[in-house]
Amino acid sequence: MNKCPICGSPTYRNITGSIGRMTVDEVDCYRCGRYIIDRSGSMELDYLRNSNQFNNITMSKISGWIRENQDLGIVEINRKKLQSLISLPELTVFEKADKMLLHLAKQFPIAGSYLTYKFNEIFGILERIKKKTFPEEGLGNSKEFYKNITDLLPLISIGRIIDGYEFEFIWKQYIIAKNEYISQYNSIPMITPTGWAYLETFRHPNPESKKAFVAMWFTDEMKEILEKYIQPAAFDAGEYKAETIDEKDFNGDVNDAIIGEIRNSKFVIADFTGNRGGVYYEAGFAKGFNIPVIFTCNEEWWDKEVERKVKAKLNNGEIESVKITEKRKVHFDLNHQSFILWKDGKDLYDKLVKRIKSLPLT
Repeated sequence: MNKCPICGSPTYRNITGSIGRMTVDEVDCYRCGRYIIDRSGSMELDYLRNSNQFNNITMSKISGWIRENQDLGIVEINRKKLQSLISLPELTVFEKADKMLLHLAKQFPIAGSYLTYKFNEIFGILERIKKKTFPEEGLGNSKEFYKNITDLLPLISIGRIIDGYEFEFIWKQYIIAKNEYISQYNSIPMITPTGWAYLETFRHPNPESKKAFVAMWFTDEMKEILEKYIQPAAFDAGEYKAETIDEKDFNGDVNDAIIGEIRNSKFVIADFTGNRGGVYYEAGFAKGFNIPVIFTCNEEWWDKEVERKVKAKLNNGEIESVKITEKRKVHFDLNHQSFILWKDGKDLYDKLVKRIKSLPLT
């Protein structure tokens, strides 16, 4: 049985291949989901383990991030991505509980439905994975084991659960006993009215809106990207009208106009190409009002150093062309977000349509 190189769980498949000249492992893990890890990522994992920097906490961060980004297709993991993910802050107990409850509501969306997962098996499953004693498929009781891990390991991953003890505390003491979000009716759990009422607080503030606000760098090239690819993607994904603030007629302070447009939008597309400060501001404002933000960036502006020539005024007053190194990098606080990295307009269009359709917009 193949094991996931990140979390150690069984995998549906784990094959070695190549992308161009680069050797990669394609993994489809019961816990993490699908991802590709290149040679630099595999070497970084070995280094982290050998230097005692890889433990259940760092593993849960990496696994949870991969699982949450499955809507983008197969996730790519390399050395830089691993270094970014292990530095993420640890989630609080209530943040982990929220993620678990939202996941269960998505899997069992009808109020009054029984949660048919065998939650009492989670501790034993995690212990078996830890000891590497899970059964081979087709032998003994393996059918029930693999049915259970198919149901339960994504929940563990989404919740960034460290081990069985933490799960039991959050599930029994916090979600069931303290907050009463889950009840045990005839020993079978279900989401309570209190739980559904709490889930309502996560709903979108503008359920009927067909507007999308676009925060971006205003250049001729990006305006073409907006008109030919971003706006058609928003319309084709759900007949949303995507607009930037410069397309609006308004009186008064531009910041008031921006805030007003964001607050009335169904979601925000924030493109960080050019690394403009205003985009950070607008994305942060939308997040504060629980409005979904789609993070995008041209891959040439994601994490690169580019040499280019600029005109400079010398001390003697003469103008001369000089070579500078321009650092293009999204700020560390955001680079772990689920970014759409795009190569060209068509690539952005395809990924945007898929992402918009996957958003929890109701």
